Amino acid sequence: MEYKELIVIRHAKSSWDEPNTDDADRALISRGIADAYAMANRQKKILKSIDLVLTSHANRATHTATIFAGIIGYPYEKIKLSSKLYEISEHQLISIVKSLPNDLSRVIIVGHNPTFTYFVNKYLKSPIDNIPTAGMVGLSFHTDSWSDISKDNLQSSFFEYPKKEQL
Repeated sequence: MEYKELIVIRHAKSSWDEPNTDDADRALISRGIADAYAMANRQKKILKSIDLVLTSHANRATHTATIFAGIIGYPYEKIKLSSKLYEISEHQLISIVKSLPNDLSRVIIVGHNPTFTYFVNKYLKSPIDNIPTAGMVGLSFHTDSWSDISKDNLQSSFFEYPKKEQL
């Protein structure tokens, strides 16, 4: 029996200061950039051997994804942008994840709340209130097939975010 591991990352902190900017074009602020670098560096060991980085096409999500990719050595040109991950429902996200190719074992997905928090809570044994900006939830499932992931075959999980105290 194989494992399927999904690392769900909420984009880092973005700017609300430009009211005429389209939501999808909002940029990361300096704190968001710093938080994304800090999280990627802090979790670098966990994020080894990633098969796919899938991100929303929104500027703040793609920037977050490229920061993580750079830190973990994932090739930028292999990052897959998807407009489907922007303004998506949790059911649509479940469908996307469950249709991932089974030759992929470890996938990072970068996108938005509240959908990402609702999505991880479908699988976590103990629900969380919110994935903060630049926060991540890792889900490891004991299954050979993405289509079979469920709360029942969740083997382990982790929840990390920038302001979480480190031991």
